[in-house]
Amino acid sequence: MITQSQTREAVAELLTITIGRQIGVAEAVERDSEPSWDSLKHVELIFMLEDRFGIRFSEEEMAELHSSEEIVHTIEEKRAA
Repeated sequence: MITQSQTREAVAELLTITIGRQIGVAEAVERDSEPSWDSLKHVELIFMLEDRFGIRFSEEEMAELHSSEEIVHTIEEKRAA
């Protein structure tokens, strides 16, 4: 089973790849404050998250994922279900 710490590490890694700057594991990243996190990068990130964690996000969930914390929380909920 993947721990929350491992989930945070993976989310930070995928955000680093997607938005093109180093994201720390403990860093809270907001979509509104990252100019490179545009709609195209958001879709790219969603696909990478789905592949990495073996989950699927609904359209509503995709639209609500505005921060690294929301992403981690949603992944944890899906993995617990």
